[in-house]
Amino acid sequence: MEIEFLNDSNRDLWDAFALSSSSAWFRHTLAWQKYSSCCRFDSNTRNFSFMVKQGREVYAIVPLLAEYSYPERVFDAFSMYGDYTPLPAYADNCPASKTLVEEAIQEKLREIAAKNNVRYGKFIIDPLTEYPYFNDFAPFNMIDDGARMNFSTTNIVDLRDDLDTVLRKMRKGHKAAIKQVLKEKGCRVDIFDKNNITMEQMLCFKEIHKRDAGRQTRTDESWECMYEWVRDGNGVLAMLWLDSINAYGAAALVMMYKKAAYYASYGTLDSYFLNGHCGHIIQWELIKYLKGAGIERYETGDNYFALGDSENERKLAEIAKYKRGFRSAEIPKITFRLEFPESSRQD
Repeated sequence: MEIEFLNDSNRDLWDAFALSSSSAWFRHTLAWQKYSSCCRFDSNTRNFSFMVKQGREVYAIVPLLAEYSYPERVFDAFSMYGDYTPLPAYADNCPASKTLVEEAIQEKLREIAAKNNVRYGKFIIDPLTEYPYFNDFAPFNMIDDGARMNFSTTNIVDLRDDLDTVLRKMRKGHKAAIKQVLKEKGCRVDIFDKNNITMEQMLCFKEIHKRDAGRQTRTDESWECMYEWVRDGNGVLAMLWLDSINAYGAAALVMMYKKAAYYASYGTLDSYFLNGHCGHIIQWELIKYLKGAGIERYETGDNYFALGDSENERKLAEIAKYKRGFRSAEIPKITFRLEFPESSRQD
């Protein structure tokens, strides 16, 4: 097996492989690596992504960013924008032994960790891959040596159902909110995709998001990345126009890739617009758009149940409860934390 690190000459090959592999989703692509590398206001990422090849044949791609922890600012973790790194994506019809491919990945992963004093890695089985991971645990071999596995759940809207069924499966309050807003006058949801998106619309969403959060939470470059997602057909932006303010009052961004989508970001100028139902109508219009675009699964986000009384935990629990209201199904989300032995690290 040969290891080839990501470079300028093989970038097209990387994304072409991701598109062809059933075990890859958008988070395996270069677009996601670029976004993850530029989100924070301080530069904190080193890219060690590599391919496993034999001759000209690519057998696997391994997204791998090293990020530093605060306050030490030492590059000590494999993660993406502080979140999980997707497991490697494999060739669907790989002529080589999968065991040999996995062993090559495992060896290179530990070598990179040792040379760069990486303490741990955070990995995830991406819920939106087409590969049936839950029927085939072979890909876990890459990190099963000492890895700690964690199970949680995430929420999926099944867009293989017709729209009436999707609406019927929603929580009663969500259905009522959508039906109420559909009767309202003086508002509309505009959809911007690869056919009509402009940077002006993305900057409008950026300002809404900034005012909602009370500050700018990500870099200007990361917003340019999100614009590129939509421009390149890997995202869609939905914006709610309100006659009452003669402007857009709320907006949401969704990532799209292959036949799956992910609810990425939302912001509103005032949570009381439309009796607090801005998000409901935006989600409904996004669901209609995604279904028309051939999307089959729409992940609205993780479940979270507050275990404490802090304001942040209560907020996370409320957001998760809101997202659960749209779902058709709840599916497992499997993550891993892999610790690298201190004895293997270099001084």
